[in-house]
Amino acid sequence: MAAILCGQCAMLLLAMVSVRGSGILLRKAVTPLACRCVRAAGIVLLGLSFLLQMQTVQTPVIAAINWVGVISIEIVMTALTCTVIKNIRENG
Repeated sequence: MAAILCGQCAMLLLAMVSVRGSGILLRKAVTPLACRCVRAAGIVLLGLSFLLQMQTVQTPVIAAINWVGVISIEIVMTALTCTVIKNIRENG
């Protein structure tokens, strides 16, 4: 559960500093320094998510495959969240 939470937070942080995501989630331009800091925090959270996933399963290969699957779902959830927020702001 903690690995999933870390992974989802990492995806949201990485989306915030992307070109499209920053306009949707933040509504303003991010300074390059802040962008690098947030991106680094997202990458650290992804690493923590991977380490937590490795701790839960005894077989490292299965844990790595499982982590990739969970990250894929988190990417889709982040993309859907950005799309919903964008549609609400445009239509609301």
